[in-house]
Amino acid sequence: MKIFDTLTRSNISLRSTKNVIRIFVCGPTLNDNFHIGHARVFVLVDLIIRLLESKSYIPHVIVNVTDIDPKIKENNINPDIIFKAINDDLNNLEISDLIYAKTSDYVKEAKNLTGMLIKRKLAYSINGNIYLDTSKFKKYGVLSHLSKTELLDQRYDIDINKRNVTDIFLWNTSDSYGIEFNDKILGDGTPWWHMQDTAVAMFHFNGNYDVHLGGIDLCYPHHEILLSTLMALSGKKRPVKCWMHVGILDIENEKMSKSSGNAIYIKDLLKKYDANTLKLYFFSKKYRRILNFKLSELKKFDRINTMIRNLVSNSDYKNEEYNIADKKINYAKESDIIEKFKNYIENDLDTSNALKLFLDTVRQPSKMNDAKKMMKIFGLRY
Repeated sequence: MKIFDTLTRSNISLRSTKNVIRIFVCGPTLNDNFHIGHARVFVLVDLIIRLLESKSYIPHVIVNVTDIDPKIKENNINPDIIFKAINDDLNNLEISDLIYAKTSDYVKEAKNLTGMLIKRKLAYSINGNIYLDTSKFKKYGVLSHLSKTELLDQRYDIDINKRNVTDIFLWNTSDSYGIEFNDKILGDGTPWWHMQDTAVAMFHFNGNYDVHLGGIDLCYPHHEILLSTLMALSGKKRPVKCWMHVGILDIENEKMSKSSGNAIYIKDLLKKYDANTLKLYFFSKKYRRILNFKLSELKKFDRINTMIRNLVSNSDYKNEEYNIADKKINYAKESDIIEKFKNYIENDLDTSNALKLFLDTVRQPSKMNDAKKMMKIFGLRY
């Protein structure tokens, strides 16, 4: 299986000597409900899991869930309620086999790791805040492919006392929003997002894993900082084999945001359309490109979904039990069609061509067994 790696700008083959593929997913912040941008990422993760399982790999997927964030307290949000709602949405999308890591459970790890970076003179304290000293990382900017001039134009964690413009918070003591962790050495404060995720990755994978997956909007500064801290703490020049980024999702040519009032939440969408429709729509697009979500296109795939359902129910195989959660489908002896289908997906998740092949196959009654194997990998239930 080959995935486009943002760092090298090339396709990277995923291989593992122990048959385990370790994947870290930058999950949601528990300050809002699960929207279609989140769903696009998780449907993709589910597809990767299903494909790997069909090839006898064991995917070990950790999803970080951010429950330390200013907006949670500012908006008086109960993160536990949001987390339960997200789980309900994922269950309705037939997505499972994920291990969730709430960042508040890894504060002790974050403290220890921040202390290690200070001891190694890779981080420093100014006005009580602790920053990563980006000047100590010669390749800083390599993941986001920003030049030194472009890096200087970025403005994050502004403080005139920072050593370098590009230095970023690891531990924040200056912003108070209702959550504070006591520490005699670091000062009473909170681990910032970059260190929260670093702590999760170090705890579960010792900072060395196969795929880090998230939205392209996280590439800088978040993933750039993660790469630097993981390199320093793991001792690996290439701690993550592949940095995988999913394109931004817009709504009818406009950026989706809660503030603009155009966010589409999964719980609302699934009242009108089933999970199959949404997955078919996502699979018709290239995951790395911007997805300009249009309701008219979703309705088109709703009709396609109805067509597939009718073909399956009217086929000679309608009495054959089929459950996408069932692991019993035999992939050992595969037809040329299934092999071609998998080859598409293994080529940087070329779901658009895989979908075309599936739609052609499901229309042929004699090929329904092959079509059902494709449904299994796509996570479709009929």
